[in-house]
Amino acid sequence: MASLSKSALKKILDRRTLRQMAGARSFERGEDYFASGQVRALAEHDGTITAKVLGTREYRVKLWVENGDLEFSCTCPVGTDGAFCKHCVAVGLAWLGQGREGSATSKKPAKPSVTMDDVRTHLTAQGKEALVDLLVERAMEDDRLRQRLLMEASRKAPKGLDLATYRAAIDGAVDAGEFVDYRSAYDYAQGIDDVVDSIEELLKGGYALEVIDLTEHALAAVEEAMGSVDDSDGHMGGILEHLREIHRAACKKAKPDP
Repeated sequence: MASLSKSALKKILDRRTLRQMAGARSFERGEDYFASGQVRALAEHDGTITAKVLGTREYRVKLWVENGDLEFSCTCPVGTDGAFCKHCVAVGLAWLGQGREGSATSKKPAKPSVTMDDVRTHLTAQGKEALVDLLVERAMEDDRLRQRLLMEASRKAPKGLDLATYRAAIDGAVDAGEFVDYRSAYDYAQGIDDVVDSIEELLKGGYALEVIDLTEHALAAVEEAMGSVDDSDGHMGGILEHLREIHRAACKKAKPDP
């Protein structure tokens, strides 16, 4: 499956496609970003290319093929509006430029021979305890991953589902500590979305009454935070609507006393 996905990338991803999707101006700016070495942490696995691009801030880019088309995402304002931005162009060019030593536009070394498929093989051979230690170590450095693991573990708590863990995750995701500007709004909203998705999973697991409690707590927290966020793109509004939908679904299942 991975080889087929990779083959699809090779078939569809080229300079012409990048120029058509971005337009001449964004393509040229993407070329400049690539040529100046702004693309970092380029990786490919299972037909998906990921990388970071240093622009006004650090942006995360993904490229993949779906239904015969090149799909993309970028955390920059232009990318979150659904446009194929200069950062996507830079990542596409970096992927195309791998292994071309002496290329006039690539300042990166040749493509490494070790891939994420090799990493998967390596991890498969490790013991369970080693993998657990690795994940816990990473979670201590990644707030979103840590909260996700805490919420998952709370479902298996000896005394039953621990709602305090979910409330803490909601409060932690919503509390940015300062005003969230336009450029930071997408990442901020993504952190809240992760928690909301975990609450929705609880509903599927049969915790309707608990979900009513948590969505009401989340709605209050998000509504309070709205005044401290530049929500020009409507990310926070979308989160509120999602929470309301989950709350309605939970009420239909639990049928609480009005």
